[in-house]
Amino acid sequence: MKVLKDALRNTALPIALLLSPWAYGHGGVVAEEDLCLLRMGFLQAHFTLYLPDTRGSDEFCEEVPDTGRALFVVEYLHEMMKEMPIEFRIVRDDQGFGIFANWDDVSSIPDLDAQTIFHRPLAPEPTGWVTVSHTFEDPGGFIGVVVAENPANGKVYNSVFYFEVGNAGYGYIPLFVALIVAAQLLFFANTGSLQKFFHWIRHRRRGQNPAI
Repeated sequence: MKVLKDALRNTALPIALLLSPWAYGHGGVVAEEDLCLLRMGFLQAHFTLYLPDTRGSDEFCEEVPDTGRALFVVEYLHEMMKEMPIEFRIVRDDQGFGIFANWDDVSSIPDLDAQTIFHRPLAPEPTGWVTVSHTFEDPGGFIGVVVAENPANGKVYNSVFYFEVGNAGYGYIPLFVALIVAAQLLFFANTGSLQKFFHWIRHRRRGQNPAI
């Protein structure tokens, strides 16, 4: 019993770390009030993905159920961004960075251009929103990269987010459920409930019926 409690206790920190992406979103995209929020430092923009040919006006964030034509819409939430050159890039996740992909991962790719399947170079968008269209021929994991540059001081802001295209499976749901179960077991172990449960099982096997 002590071994089980120690093992579960030792998993507390990894569980918390692994659960944090679902609590706060993946990479630079977070879910807030039914909207996808793109964060680039202190800058923010609404991020929406559409599949006009197969899903009509349905909105998506990081899970794209179908291949085909996808429409990315980034709407600025800061007036100053209208004057800032914005770059948008879609990269194949050949290295398998997954949902934890970040700017350092993207920077470490030896030949970024070779893995890039779409690139909108730095350019200002005075309308306050950027619309990008790309047709995904094959399913798989991809990394979206948004870069904004402040023309006043040359400071660069970036956001990196992972998304999957054509994923008809359960994605990360099984892992998520497993982590929830492990966290619940840890709670029971720390409160003594798990020990009482095993005590009840042992007495049931002996034909007794003790109260837990």
